[in-house]
Amino acid sequence: MSSGVCRFQPWAAVRTEGTGIRRLTSQDRVSGTKDHLRGILWMIASVAAFTAMGLVIKHLSSQVELAVIVLFRQWVVLLILVPWLIRSDAPEILTQRLGTHTIRALLALSSFACFAYAVGRLILADATALTFTSPLWSILVSVIFLGEPVRIRRWTATVIGFVGVLFIVKPAGDVAPAMLVALAGAICVSLSMVLVKKLSTTESPHQILFYFTVVGSLASLGPGIYFWQTPSPGQWMWLISIGVAGFAGQMCITRAIALAEVTIVAPVDFLRLPLAVVTGFFLFAEIPDRWTVIGIITIALASIYIATRETALRRPGEGGAPDQGAPMM
Repeated sequence: MSSGVCRFQPWAAVRTEGTGIRRLTSQDRVSGTKDHLRGILWMIASVAAFTAMGLVIKHLSSQVELAVIVLFRQWVVLLILVPWLIRSDAPEILTQRLGTHTIRALLALSSFACFAYAVGRLILADATALTFTSPLWSILVSVIFLGEPVRIRRWTATVIGFVGVLFIVKPAGDVAPAMLVALAGAICVSLSMVLVKKLSTTESPHQILFYFTVVGSLASLGPGIYFWQTPSPGQWMWLISIGVAGFAGQMCITRAIALAEVTIVAPVDFLRLPLAVVTGFFLFAEIPDRWTVIGIITIALASIYIATRETALRRPGEGGAPDQGAPMM
């Protein structure tokens, strides 16, 4: 997991029309307030798509190499986007910041690889909850790298969220390496968001989308070929569905944000946490202990507060949005 369409952050304020993708204006935001219900429904659809993607990854994790899963994830998305990429104007795609685009793409690719690794080795509830800590890490990363001011309420929410992490990781005992990998993936998401903020000062959503897709696909090619084992017909179907579900989920989020205020639809994404508990129980016989449940609730409440607080602090009509959980794109 995770990391979104256009600006590559799940709460990116963008709208797709025809073959073009543009930022939403303040006028769009005003008109979108009439469609909160539709926005919520689109966000629920994204929750379903991302949950399905996680389930498929877990199902395949014991059968297919991680590098092959990542390879299909990237290249299926690339093939879906090829028609748009071909129609895009070359002058808008060209960039003077290839190095930053490359680092951003590698961080996003790493975050998804960490998510997939964790899902295959932890119970689904633990893996999902730990990847949802990216809003907590984003506070630290924004202070260190962007010098953004953070007041006492968000610091308090961040500390409470990390207490939830301790409930899940249980550092007094043996810490599963996959838990550390999941947390590393969340940190990669946060670092990636910092670079998106820096890139968005000079780069268009088209450029960020283009370079993430192409660089990420090329980076996944070497490991994918090295660990390649020809999938069975059934595995081909599941591998392709990972890319399709991830792309569909991200497009649903984009549509949700185009229709409704972020503060309305953002908390809906946290339905993925109880869904991870329920689906893990019924499909994989996974039963989280009480400390994990307490940790999940704590992380969810802290992250929702941080996400809604960051949105409230933004000026009306300002682009961007708060970071969220698991890496997706």
